[in-house]
Amino acid sequence: MKKMKIIVRSESANLWWGIYGFCEKTGWEDLNLFDENKKRIGGLCLNGKGYLRAGLDDLKNDPEETEFVEAIEKYLTDNKCHYWYYYDNKDDEDFYEVPYLAPKNHNGVKPRFMDIWHPDEGIGISTINSAIKVWAKEHLRIEDCDIEIQNEESFEDSLKSFKENEELFGGDSKVEVKFADELIEELSQHWKKPKDEVLKKLENSIK
Repeated sequence: MKKMKIIVRSESANLWWGIYGFCEKTGWEDLNLFDENKKRIGGLCLNGKGYLRAGLDDLKNDPEETEFVEAIEKYLTDNKCHYWYYYDNKDDEDFYEVPYLAPKNHNGVKPRFMDIWHPDEGIGISTINSAIKVWAKEHLRIEDCDIEIQNEESFEDSLKSFKENEELFGGDSKVEVKFADELIEELSQHWKKPKDEVLKKLENSIK
């Protein structure tokens, strides 16, 4: 039987800067999800441990964030996806609930939005794939699905935009290009091509 496909669209260039190794992988990324007929399922924010760990000390100083801090601390000691849900009040003018399965709060309301906290330190292709598969199983009751990441930047275009960004903000626009084993492995799975073909494609993109 044909597996369902979930299309994932990201918008930020720095996701690809990190994936291609020009800088550290981004710690969070907003994602929009669609079914194979291009109908929107919803949006969520994918977070890595590095991002949430970095802001933890500041949050501890705010007594109103106690529940949030405790949830992050539990997540940081774990090795699986956690969720954080954001709820509207029923009398909100722009009240919204997600149309799929999700925990209801004490008012019987489903969340408006959610974060996925992934056990990876930063966000890469494999992070997105595994996060959405786990999310789909728990919130859509889909045991297995194919993930298609759209809005992908080519290596060449990503390198160009990274250099332009560095120049704009006074950074070093000279980038030492290295094709790390992790990158080759990740792109080999993503593009469904042998590693030697992936390496050749990357090398040709910067000639």
